[in-house]
Amino acid sequence: MRRGYPMSQQKNLLLCLNFAQKLINERDLSLTPQFIAADSVHHEFGDVPADFQSGPRAMAQFLSLYLRAFPDLRLTFEDALADRDRVVTRWRLEGTQDGPLMGFAPSGRRVSIEGIRIDRIENGKIAESWMQMDTMSLLEQIGALPKLRREPLHEVPAEKPPAGRAGRESRFVA
Repeated sequence: MRRGYPMSQQKNLLLCLNFAQKLINERDLSLTPQFIAADSVHHEFGDVPADFQSGPRAMAQFLSLYLRAFPDLRLTFEDALADRDRVVTRWRLEGTQDGPLMGFAPSGRRVSIEGIRIDRIENGKIAESWMQMDTMSLLEQIGALPKLRREPLHEVPAEKPPAGRAGRESRFVA
């Protein structure tokens, strides 16, 4: 059993919902230490130096990149589930890119992307997190990548069946 387990699942869920409301929607990064454990690990930060993968300071810096790029950024939850010491949220971020992001100049374009985050709660704070968001769609929407062609499946005529096989088969390809 993990150390933060006795905290109720409802409290864990509220912690994560309030984290997003206060830090992202209300843009109050000074509250980060109230939500993020000092020795937290954030797997979503990827290949950044170790000093920037852990703790409230790292989380505040990560969030500030997006808050600067999208001054009107809003996060809404589409689903939220709590089980033991884990909280899983499915969310949507929407905003206008009026600031630079990942080396890309402001585009003035509105974006709407979805993501999923898993938080592990320990002693009333987020101790570990994993996040996946639709970064490719984000980059397409701000014009940093060309729009990928997404064509519906179309039917390809089947080859002539071998002798002795009745009926016609078809294959679908992208």
